[in-house]
Amino acid sequence: MPAARAPICVEMLWAIAIFANRMNPKIWIVLRTSYSRASKLNFFVNRIAIGIGLLFSCFASLAQLEKMEYYSTGELRARGLANNDNKEGEWIYFYPSGTKSAIENFDQGMLHGRVVYFYPSGIMQGKETWRQGQLQDSAWYFHLSGALHRKGVYQNSRYMNGWIYYFENGAVERFVNYQAGQPNGATKVYNDKGILLQEGVYRNGLEDEAWKFYNPEGVLEYSGQYESGKPVGVWYEFSQGKKKVYKRY
Repeated sequence: MPAARAPICVEMLWAIAIFANRMNPKIWIVLRTSYSRASKLNFFVNRIAIGIGLLFSCFASLAQLEKMEYYSTGELRARGLANNDNKEGEWIYFYPSGTKSAIENFDQGMLHGRVVYFYPSGIMQGKETWRQGQLQDSAWYFHLSGALHRKGVYQNSRYMNGWIYYFENGAVERFVNYQAGQPNGATKVYNDKGILLQEGVYRNGLEDEAWKFYNPEGVLEYSGQYESGKPVGVWYEFSQGKKKVYKRY
């Protein structure tokens, strides 16, 4: 017995949907999956529903038109999709020379997803994660050479928890703890040979409690107390193995 055929209007709708969505590979994957399911149950009803749905999907994707932005001197600055002037999906930015400067992802005009920045040389400058227009989660930033410069975590576009900074040779420059974007907690500073130079505590972005300062050989030179960013009490100097009063506050 010949296989049942849909009414001509259903066949036409199906054919138009196939043609339209062939232009969009992502939608075509959905179409093929849906077609397989539709052929097994409620054939005609499913064909109509899938055809209409895919046509709407196609028209929605067509509404996202490619948009270009230019420098005042005429060079291409950026290109990507826009829907009602809202940037959508991946946008690529360029320096006036034509070298790629950034790759950004958008959702309804707001940064959303992975963002990568580049130096004019093409070396990656930074890698961030955005959620609805705010910096969130882990981020990495790099020296011009490509070596890691600093890494840490954002929360609502502000530094949070421990951030580590590096010299270009890979040695740790400093550890800083943050709370709501401000240094808060223990910190240590090193030179490019890995020798400790400073250690102390921050409270609400200001130096607090005991601090120690060392010379380039790692020998203790000064120690004292801070209170809300101001030195207080007696500060001491260490020289030739002796401790003496450096200054009274």
